[in-house]
Amino acid sequence: MNVGPATSSAERVGEIRLPVAMPDAERCAECIERLRTAIGGVAGVHSVIVDPRTWTMAVTFDPGVLAAADVELAAREFGLEIGAAVAHASYRLTGLD
Repeated sequence: MNVGPATSSAERVGEIRLPVAMPDAERCAECIERLRTAIGGVAGVHSVIVDPRTWTMAVTFDPGVLAAADVELAAREFGLEIGAAVAHASYRLTGLD
């Protein structure tokens, strides 16, 4: 009995890279973790890697469950929620020289 060729799990993995805009990405570990947790919680997402040096996020996902456009929309929505929930302030000191 021939059931056809086996499909490997690697064939069912899509990847999308998205830009990430954060006020100070290298220092905002909490924002990065919130984003990683939020996107990682979307059904069909396998992994989320945020690189604060290049301000990019790589997401691997199951294309049978969601499309790359869905991942991008979720990232945009979560990014806006995180930005609204966490207030960042930066201060510049002058006249101390």
